[in-house]
Amino acid sequence: MHLRRRRSHYQQITEFERGRVVELREGGFSFRDIAGEFDRNVSTEHDCWQQSSREGTDSRRPGSGQPRGITERENRRVRRMVVAHRTVSVAEIRAAVNTTVIQKTATYRLLQGQLRTRHPVACTPLTANHCRLRREWCQAVTHWGTELRSIVFSDESKFCLGASDGRVMVMRGQGERLQPTCLRPRHTGPTPVLMTAGALSYLSHPP
Repeated sequence: MHLRRRRSHYQQITEFERGRVVELREGGFSFRDIAGEFDRNVSTEHDCWQQSSREGTDSRRPGSGQPRGITERENRRVRRMVVAHRTVSVAEIRAAVNTTVIQKTATYRLLQGQLRTRHPVACTPLTANHCRLRREWCQAVTHWGTELRSIVFSDESKFCLGASDGRVMVMRGQGERLQPTCLRPRHTGPTPVLMTAGALSYLSHPP
């Protein structure tokens, strides 16, 4: 749209309509929806919103004629208050900044600074006992690596956790199975083994 024609269309907007544009925009309506509401161009409604943002004015009630804006200095003070105190309410900001500023204007300024009232993120309240137990668990996990390094993974259902299970290959002929030279003494008592069954595992320790 030509700049002169665009300015002419903007000047035709009444104060009441400008206030309605700001209200609808704050309510989440798009410029296309707002333009369809007032049967105007999208660029005209966009200019109205931009001008309102620059002037720091909000919607006005018919007949009041009172500007409801805040200065740039007050605007910076509003943002500093929110950053320092996240739980502060808009009413408290309004009382601390300027009593003549309506609550809606303060909310509008916060929205411009990408500051919106949101529900706090839900988190599990941990007690001192919870923290202690979690710390002990983390300390215990650090020792698991030493034990796991001695595991030789296999597709068998049972394997030893030691460095070696004592098996040594020997060369023997038929019928020489029980010859002393073909035997190797090894410990036959209970040893740490890992029993596997699907995705579950059971670790047994010697008494």
